[in-house]
Formats: sequence, C-alpha cells, structure tokens
Amino acid sequence: MDYVVIFILGLILGSFYNVLIYRLPRNVSIVTPSSHCPQCKEPIRWYDNIPVVSYIILKGRCRNCGAKISIQYPLVELGSGLLAILSYYRWGATPDALFMYFFFSALLVLSLIDLKFFILPDVITIPGIGLGLISSLLREGITPLQSLVGALVGFLIPLGIYLYYVKFRKMEGLGFGDVKLLSMIGAFTGVYGVFSALFLGSLIGLLFALPSVVRNRNLQFAIPFGPFLSLGCFVGILLKDKVLSFLLTA
Repeated sequence: MDYVVIFILGLILGSFYNVLIYRLPRNVSIVTPSSHCPQCKEPIRWYDNIPVVSYIILKGRCRNCGAKISIQYPLVELGSGLLAILSYYRWGATPDALFMYFFFSALLVLSLIDLKFFILPDVITIPGIGLGLISSLLREGITPLQSLVGALVGFLIPLGIYLYYVKFRKMEGLGFGDVKLLSMIGAFTGVYGVFSALFLGSLIGLLFALPSVVRNRNLQFAIPFGPFLSLGCFVGILLKDKVLSFLLTA
C-alpha cells in the first residue's frame, strides 16, 4: 500500500509539473487562470483532470472541442509517479527520498522545457541550488560541505567552459542556464553528480547528435544540453554504488 499511495501522490504532482512545463517558458502565472484547453479556452472540469485516467477516458482529446491532447501530459504524470516510487525504494521513508524525488522532478521539468524552448528557467535552478544546500543539513546521503563544494564545482567548471567559448570562439559552447543547472546538480549530489552529468551527458548528447553530424557533415549545430546533463546525472546516481565500487577496486 505504501507504493500505491506514493505512486498516486506522484501522479498528482506530475499534473502540476505539466502546468510548470507549459506556463513557465510562456511567462504565464501558474496560479491563474485555472487549467483550460489551449484551443477552445474552456476550463477543464475536475473529472477531466484526473492524472492519466482522464486522458485514457477522453481518448487524448478535449471533451469540448475535440482538440488533441499532447501525450506529454500522461507521460509526465507517469514519470513523476515512477520517480516517487524509485525514490522511496532507493532511500526509504527518509528526508533523502523526499528531497531526491523533488530533485529528479526538477530535472524532468527543466529537461522538457529546454527541449521545447532552449531555456532553463532561473525560477527553478536558482531556488534549486538553495534547496540542495539546505537539504544537506537534513540528509544522510550528503554533508553540507559536500553539497557546498558540489555547487561551487558545478558552477565554476562549466562557467569556465562558457567564458572560453564566448571570449575565444565567439559563441556559446555551453549555455549559462546549463551552468546554473550543474550548480543545482552539485548542491544535491556533490561533485560526483556534476562529473556524472558532464561525462555521461556529453556521451549521450554525442550519440544523439551523431546521426545529424554524419547526415549534414557539419559540426555547427545547436542542441538543448539540459536534458542530457539531467539524464547523465540521473543515470550516474542510479549506478553510483557500482561506479564507486569499480573505481575503488580498479
């Protein structure tokens, strides 16, 4: 029953995350107006706003105008529910589980915004840095010193990369939003999370971009790096015990 309750709570929060993903990059209040269809503007009734279930019942269409509803909505809700279960399974009923769930949720929201709009809103990353530092006072998985060092390393290393490209290459090799994202990652996960995000994120991003490079024979292209940094950090955290064990025995 614990997992059922946690999954349902995750689904409900996932519905709110969809609001953030849609409204934050458009500079629309997350409080008003109430949820409505983007096409006909009709308010969505409560029984049409039940996570995942309503999407299935309505067959992915607005009840009023029949406009198609993006599959993103139930997928984000499901993703949030699964992240809640994962956090509880991994860290139990502890502050670590709660804070890591919200950290993973922030990565999910930021990734989808960056994919669509090529921005990482400060309203998430900057408070996220503060929350990561404060959470280290309550968690067992990271100390305040590790959190502080992680936030600084996560800020300074990518900042150096950013300034190098801007000054010498006259281009942004790494967006400043990515710098703040990595600082947030460091605040929650320490230096390990920062390097996991950079290494695995770069590797995943390269594999993603490789077909485009081969097809166009051109290295001048832009991709949103936030989703790859987030995925690299996520994978690194899940495999942390195995990675550290390997490094210690190598």
